[in-house]
Amino acid sequence: MEPNLNVLVVDDDPSIVDMIRLGLETDGMHVLSAGDGAEALDVLQHEPVDVILLDIMMPRVDGWMALMEIRTNPATADIPVIMLTAKTQDLAKILAFKQGVQQYVTKPFNILELSARVRSLVSTRVRGVDAAGGEGEFRKIAVRKGGRTVLLSIDDIIYISAKNKSTYVHTYENQYLVDQTLGEIEKRLLRENFHRIHRSYIINLNCIKEILRADGGYVVVATDRDETHIPVARREIHAFRDSVGI
Repeated sequence: MEPNLNVLVVDDDPSIVDMIRLGLETDGMHVLSAGDGAEALDVLQHEPVDVILLDIMMPRVDGWMALMEIRTNPATADIPVIMLTAKTQDLAKILAFKQGVQQYVTKPFNILELSARVRSLVSTRVRGVDAAGGEGEFRKIAVRKGGRTVLLSIDDIIYISAKNKSTYVHTYENQYLVDQTLGEIEKRLLRENFHRIHRSYIINLNCIKEILRADGGYVVVATDRDETHIPVARREIHAFRDSVGI
């Protein structure tokens, strides 16, 4: 476990804040809270924060306005944000990801899963700093679609699949062909927060919406437009559980 994680919960519903506080503090984290975006920005000026859980609909300064301020301030621009909201529309999700949200979780949610997401984001951030050694890395993959080859950011990849001797990279709403095997991509992503959960699938752990129990194992629900269900192979269950903290 990462020590002394500070999580800022921004929500105008005290019952939601209390529930999250109980769950995360039970898991060894320290929880700060704010009732709206204005309070959140004030907290960020005075307290170190590792992850922000941000609601959308709030009085005075809502989640969108707060997010814009967070991302434009150099002191807070790199803090991972989980959008925590009752809004399920695809447009809201797309807007959130475009504005730099790492994950999008809809209410109601499982507090154990939320805790695992928080730790996963912090682990990814720490590994990214260590791997880069303070300098940027080339974090794009060449993919093909419609006769064109484009460079796709690793952060945009939700999952990667293999079918009929071809390998595909999946983003929120598109599928691309890539000229590498799943094994080659797995090696390419060793320093990233990806996990091979099945012989035919690699998942971005930050893009898991839900984890379902099925036949004694697990199925993950991806955050792509179709909310694709991907099974976790039995031989990968132990490593998967360790990766997401369940």
